[in-house]
Amino acid sequence: MLKRFQALIVNLVCVIGLMAQTDFPLPQIPESIALPEARLSYLLSHYWDNYQFSDTTQVNQDLGEQGFADFLNLLGYGNDETIDNATKGFYDKAFASRWGKNHYSKLIDHYLGNPNSPLRNDATYVHFLRNIRPYYANDTALRERYTFMLTQAKKNLPGSVATDFAYVERNGKQGRLSTIQSKFILVFFHDPDCENCKRIMPIAMQEPLLQRADVKVLAIYGDKDFEAWRQDTHLYPTNWIDAYSPEGEIMNKLLYYLPATPSFYLLDANKRVILKDANYDNVLAFLSQN
Repeated sequence: MLKRFQALIVNLVCVIGLMAQTDFPLPQIPESIALPEARLSYLLSHYWDNYQFSDTTQVNQDLGEQGFADFLNLLGYGNDETIDNATKGFYDKAFASRWGKNHYSKLIDHYLGNPNSPLRNDATYVHFLRNIRPYYANDTALRERYTFMLTQAKKNLPGSVATDFAYVERNGKQGRLSTIQSKFILVFFHDPDCENCKRIMPIAMQEPLLQRADVKVLAIYGDKDFEAWRQDTHLYPTNWIDAYSPEGEIMNKLLYYLPATPSFYLLDANKRVILKDANYDNVLAFLSQN
């Protein structure tokens, strides 16, 4: 809680700097609002008040896209109520025209639906997906698409208990995620044919933070091409579990939302998700501070 509060204060300081450096017409937060949470709530609720969505010039589009990216960054610090209200307020303004609806739905997909986006945050994406569906009430295909994406994005969010699954190690030993005992558990989803996995795997195996006594790494192949996984000849560190998902259960049953590999899920001792589908560097950053 203290770290989140400190992060919130730091972020608001950054926003003040942003106000002085960008042309985006950010709202002025009343001096009478002193608490960081309240200031953030006000800023997000009024974020788009001064932006002219009706101006479709390229200059204004570029300004709006930068403003949207900053908006997503700020949303990551809000609670569920703040994010939900801010998202609804955004849609009310951005989707008021057909052009805005088309333009900003693409930006949402680009920044939140793209697995390689540095701003991807499923906790935030859930609110966008939930609140976008009423705008496609007469478009069955898109409404069903967003409903499916919402179901996937809601899986294994930070704070929830990670979905349990079975695994089989290279020596045939069977186990389950729920039985692994460690202060931290890093579930490393990979694929033998994934080029990024091939690049990161040797680096990760040499990383001291991933060889700590209080960290257990489960490197798991979640699909059904067992032979491709079997041909892998990596020599894993002793605290790593090298395994596959029987019958490709993880992918077949869509137990986890894995739009791309590698994918890292960091869990605590109670199997609660700390980081979902996290960037490798973010995993290391967290472990270095805890």
